[in-house]
Amino acid sequence: MTQATLQTLVVINVMLTLVLLAAFIVAYRMVLRIRRLFQEIAPVGALTNARGPQPGDTCPAQPFATLDGRTLELAGGTMPRLLLFVSASCPISRKVIPIARNFCAKEQLELVLAGDDDLVVQAHFAQQTGTSPALFVNDPALGRALEVDKLPAAFLLDQQGVLIARGLVNNREHLESLLNAWESGFNTVQAYINHTRKQNRAG
Repeated sequence: MTQATLQTLVVINVMLTLVLLAAFIVAYRMVLRIRRLFQEIAPVGALTNARGPQPGDTCPAQPFATLDGRTLELAGGTMPRLLLFVSASCPISRKVIPIARNFCAKEQLELVLAGDDDLVVQAHFAQQTGTSPALFVNDPALGRALEVDKLPAAFLLDQQGVLIARGLVNNREHLESLLNAWESGFNTVQAYINHTRKQNRAG
């Protein structure tokens, strides 16, 4: 092997090393950008509706019909309550119910499902999801009172029926944002999300 050939191989190896190093740097920067993108996108589903009761408002005091033929009032529970509006025809609702049940068990919240459908359909849905009929409100008056227009919609209430936080939810992070907004002293979930985004950008 001649000296010229050795020099050529050295030059090629150096160039390949530089190309691989550049590819690594580009890949690393892309991972950072994707990570930041997911930080920005993740909480979007927990948007607060400007219509209806807002955090700090007292929810309607009248009783609402449950699947067991009785009624349930939003105030008076032994612990804070997560009211989750769902539908048997909504695949996201089916996905979020077990997530919400696990979340409530961990955070010591009472989970109450709510909807507005045929009684037979709702009873079958409650059975499929392992929900007690006494904790499944099936009353159109409740959705109208809270002005629910999209599902799954969550309302976090204290024992006096005061609305702590509300928002659209489709994963555990959205449910946690409701609780975080309350614990962090923000009036709305979106205010908490915007604050978190600013902190992420600053970091």
